[in-house]
Amino acid sequence: MLSNNVKRLLIRPVRWNIRRTGVRALSTAEDVNDLTSKPATNFRGDYDLIIAGGGMVGCTLACALAKDSILSSLKVLLLEGSPNKTFQLKPEYSNRVVALNQNTKTLMNSLNVWRHVENMRLQPVRHMQVWDASSDAMIAFNSAEMLDDDVAYIVENDVMLHAINTELTETKNKNVNIVYDAKIASYQLPRQDDSKSSPKSRVVMANGDTYTCQLLVSYVLSIEY
Repeated sequence: MLSNNVKRLLIRPVRWNIRRTGVRALSTAEDVNDLTSKPATNFRGDYDLIIAGGGMVGCTLACALAKDSILSSLKVLLLEGSPNKTFQLKPEYSNRVVALNQNTKTLMNSLNVWRHVENMRLQPVRHMQVWDASSDAMIAFNSAEMLDDDVAYIVENDVMLHAINTELTETKNKNVNIVYDAKIASYQLPRQDDSKSSPKSRVVMANGDTYTCQLLVSYVLSIEY
């Protein structure tokens, strides 16, 4: 059973962003039986779960898995497409930002991530008005009506990602392995109706490295089995 932290991460966004995708729809052109017939000359390891794509969502999932007392025993691989750069908080603000609600703040607090954001910078939203384009209808939100808490928060993408990565790297549980500058060339998924195929998915990188896993979570937020 998933813990509350990971439930919030996986279950809450399902209504908007995550779609479960059938195996047949995502199978690559290469015959999936090659998973067992072809030797993996650059095989780099087998994992319980591979997160294909970092960013705020992928890194948060990896952080939640590393901190969860039940799921921390899983062997996880995070494939981050960006290089491992040293972060510097610049005086000028970035124009790439995200709006985070109270549920996201609660999740980040439970992962001990929010403290890193507060140590850098964020902008609370304490009042919001929404107008209808074709009428005089309007709705307003005030922080005073929300038990003196803020309506939302505007945080720069780089700041949010650095906060998550900082907590992930500081987590004592080292069950999460991160590969930076990871470019995925192809993947193979097992066919449920083929008894000869491997029960595991295989991910092939652009440099020829190969990984296998029981569960593959893709960059586009679809969960593949």
